[in-house]
Amino acid sequence: MKKIFASLMTLILFMPQLAAADETELDEMLSPMIEKMMTSHDVQGFVLSVVSKDEILYKKTFGVKNTYSKEPETNTSLFHMASITKTFVGTALMQLHDAGKLDVDKPVADVVPYFILVDARYKDLTIRQFASHISGMPDFDSNPWHNPQYDEDALERFVRNFISHKFLTETPETVYQYCNTGYELLGDVIAKASGMSFEDYVLENILLPTGMLNSSLLIQEVDMSNLNSLHQPKDGGEIGVADIYPYNRMHGPSSTLVSNIDDMSRWVQLNLNGGTLDGNRILKKETLDAMWQPALGKFDNVGFSWQRRVQNGYQTIYHGGADGFKSYIIMIPELDIGFVMMSNTTTQPYHDFAMSVAEKLIEYKGK
Repeated sequence: MKKIFASLMTLILFMPQLAAADETELDEMLSPMIEKMMTSHDVQGFVLSVVSKDEILYKKTFGVKNTYSKEPETNTSLFHMASITKTFVGTALMQLHDAGKLDVDKPVADVVPYFILVDARYKDLTIRQFASHISGMPDFDSNPWHNPQYDEDALERFVRNFISHKFLTETPETVYQYCNTGYELLGDVIAKASGMSFEDYVLENILLPTGMLNSSLLIQEVDMSNLNSLHQPKDGGEIGVADIYPYNRMHGPSSTLVSNIDDMSRWVQLNLNGGTLDGNRILKKETLDAMWQPALGKFDNVGFSWQRRVQNGYQTIYHGGADGFKSYIIMIPELDIGFVMMSNTTTQPYHDFAMSVAEKLIEYKGK
């Protein structure tokens, strides 16, 4: 409790302020782009924040949380972050690695012995291979949102009864093959290595120390009054509120983080700062730097949980999320700038628009 109280006091004392000059210029640059994109694609709600390691340079909300209630988006509006959750899994794994509670280069089966595939090579599949999507295991469709589970045993049950007994489709360490179900397995690794539930570990060791006080991996613990509705095309093409929210505890590690623009701005800042924010270090800088390097030194598009891409001559570190809600983080470490954006509408062109924003920020910093 003392550690959590100290984190809260630090957060209050050192809450970053908007840099007025940057905010004005970025507003003139980005807001018209956002408004045009929302109109063109019938996007109901959208938020975006641009940060450096020390400042929030731009933060703005657009549209509504729910097209029927017309409640406006605010800084406290909560979004489903989808696959950006995986970056928290990677961070948790490396914390445990540095603490000597697991070795990311050892087999997953050493930590989760009930993980068994038909292909005997599973015995040698490492934590690092799964974290970098190079294990050779494909994604499996488990129809995740139509039968939500909420109990603490959901994740282990998924590993035992769904992931296990399947086949590898590629030779390990030869092909990049994005795999959500591999991250459910990694979440169970975190639980077994730490002796805590996956969600409790991330809360106590990442979310609270980072000052992400309104974020959670458990939908039942968030402030529902701030929660966005998911919007999608209905019969006839008109955008309406979806009747299913994307949550299932057995898919927590791949996708269930719920957060807002204030909290996610802190996550981007912490990473730009080399694993520390407001005096709280959650990861060694050298560990974070290694996570951003090409997997095995040869997969240029992926590191350890983070994705990599060169844009306009600059190395970017990024991750997107899309399972109805759309989210995206891009960081350009060399320019000390990054952003996070979130949307509540399936039609939002998250990947292309994120790259357009990154291009504008590179132009802005390159003046």
